[in-house]
Formats: sequence, C-alpha cells, structure tokens
Amino acid sequence: MTQQVQQFAEAAEQFCAWAESNPSSPETEAVAALQHLSGLYKLALELPPMFGEEEPSELTHEAWTQVYQRFGSLPFNYYSQCFDPSELSTDAVTADLADDLADIWRDLKRGLSLYEAGHTAAAAWDWRQNFWQHWGHHAAGGIYALHMWHSQHGSGAT
Repeated sequence: MTQQVQQFAEAAEQFCAWAESNPSSPETEAVAALQHLSGLYKLALELPPMFGEEEPSELTHEAWTQVYQRFGSLPFNYYSQCFDPSELSTDAVTADLADDLADIWRDLKRGLSLYEAGHTAAAAWDWRQNFWQHWGHHAAGGIYALHMWHSQHGSGAT
C-alpha cells in the first residue's frame, strides 16, 4: 500500500465521519467543509494510478438523502456555476452545495468499502477515477463557493 493511498483513505474516513455526524453551527460547518474539500482535493491529485477489479458496495438512496439533509445546516446551499469555465459563456446553472457534499460522501464511502475490505488498489482506482469523472467537479465547485462565502461573511472577511 502506498503512503498516498493511506493518507487519502484517512482523509476520506474523516470526511465521511463528519458527513455522518450531527451538524454544529452553520459557520463551523462552512469552515469544516472548506477544510475537508481542500484537503481531499490535494490528496486526490497525488493518488497513484493503481487498478483493482473488485467492485465497491452500493449505498442506498436513503443513506444519501440523510447525508444530503444533514448538509442543510450550511449557511447557504445554492450557488452559480458554469459547467466548463474554459468555454467563454455567460450561461450559469444553479449548483447545490448539499448535493455536492452528499455526492462526494457517496463516492468516498464506496471506495472506503473496498479499502476496508483490503482491496487497496481497487479503492485507489475507484477514488481516482471518480475524482476525475465526478466528485472532483463537485469538490472544485464547492471549494470556490465556500471560498467566496468565507471571503464575504466568514473567517476570510477583512
């Protein structure tokens, strides 16, 4: 097992434990969300290109819904986002931070099921693939939205 995979697994476990815990104040949740997302994003960039054939456990929609509702405790949920910032366009869509965080939780939790079963290569592959195809997009959007909120209302305001 590589050190990068172990570090990512620890960060994923911490994120999932936070996502499954009772929320605290909206401001505290916003700080925690930005810290978790920033750390996970950095560590995902360092995941090695490993492969394993084992499939992760599926999570129920009810479990996802519970985590989604838990993230209703954030100081905001909706923000503007464009799908491809490299294409100059004024077309923005409404993104949902609770949905972002719940989707990230689901993708990380699936990889953790592999990791905890001893399928380290499959876990690393699942996390890395889903980072580039799915949860990384949610994390990047969430980081930007949280950064903007903090700069205007939170700990980043001057």
